[in-house]
Amino acid sequence: MNFNQLDIAFVVLHTSPLDEPGTKDAGGMNVVVLAQAMQLAKLGHRVRLITRRSDTEQAAVVEIAPGLTAHLLDAGPARLITKGEHEALIAPFGEALHQHLVDHPADLLHAEHWYSGLAALPAARALGIPLVQSYHSIAAATDTPLGDGERPEAPGRLAGEQRLAHEADLIITVSEAEKQTVLERLGGATERVRVVLPGVDTEVFRPCGGPECEERAAWLAHGGRPEVLVAGRLDPLKRFDLAIAAVAEIAAERRPNLRIVGAAPPDGAAYARELHDAIADAGMITTTAFDGALLRSALAERIRLAALVLVPSHSETYGLVALEAAASGVPVIAAATGGLREAVIDGETGVLLESDEPEVWASEIERLLADTELAAQMGKAAREHALRHSWQASTERLLEVYRELLAE
Repeated sequence: MNFNQLDIAFVVLHTSPLDEPGTKDAGGMNVVVLAQAMQLAKLGHRVRLITRRSDTEQAAVVEIAPGLTAHLLDAGPARLITKGEHEALIAPFGEALHQHLVDHPADLLHAEHWYSGLAALPAARALGIPLVQSYHSIAAATDTPLGDGERPEAPGRLAGEQRLAHEADLIITVSEAEKQTVLERLGGATERVRVVLPGVDTEVFRPCGGPECEERAAWLAHGGRPEVLVAGRLDPLKRFDLAIAAVAEIAAERRPNLRIVGAAPPDGAAYARELHDAIADAGMITTTAFDGALLRSALAERIRLAALVLVPSHSETYGLVALEAAASGVPVIAAATGGLREAVIDGETGVLLESDEPEVWASEIERLLADTELAAQMGKAAREHALRHSWQASTERLLEVYRELLAE
């Protein structure tokens, strides 16, 4: 085997790595997979992104970049379906994947999310291909109550994730926090779990400069409101409702503008309506913008013009939006949960909050908006923090893990 030119297949059943983050069920996982795949291809490896065809108009093979292709397999209806419906497609997608790998062998399979892992496992075993598993999110403990509007776990999720923790050749997590969850909740073995931190594009996500900063400064100098931003899928897990409630707690004359970036997943229309209703009930229609999903470049522009970024999620295996805000030189106020404890350095690049009380979040928002010197110091430290997390470094670590496994 030529370790300098590996044939690597990423398997992603429930969402296409080509989908724009913040749409459908696309999020941080899509960013990580595509960024690492692009870097691997640049390093001379042959890389495939294998996903499900969700539209009859989609081509079977898409050339993305030199050495990088996407392959869309037929399994289930060629339409967009809700995330929970994918459990029924594990077997048919796995069969299509097996045939694809017979026709197009790979040196290594990397499954993203548990649906993909269970679909890939039989093919990997039958064809003797090492299987690497990444979860990106892990089922909540069985005694965890659902948040308001939150989707229940798919029936086979926890058992499937536990099976993969024992049967995949290697588990890759995006944070130490996720590693601990794999060990403690799924029963994974320490020697078979590796941490590969995600990266961030520090050229796309950068601090504002020149005319951008001047325009924002002039806006604020003439009485314009500073802006706080939240970004991600409009999903109860992300707790955008907490962000709205926190901003609503601030007195109207001091209240910042709120910008919400992201779109609802296929089964998320009800939660999206609740967010719009909450804005109306709080009297914030004129000070709130719903941008929908944005291209990465447009999201980066929005972030660097914000005064603060909020990440109030119930849980995050890492929290890529927090790292993107850091690269943009913008302080983050985030929930002290999961990998956010690693993405945000509390008191240095932002603030971590243990509380889910809107009053507590509102107080912290007001404090940082009022103390512009502290916010500027945090923004500078955040940028330095992000510069240590390049996609090149992330992918080199991933490749190191791949080679370690293949050498065995």
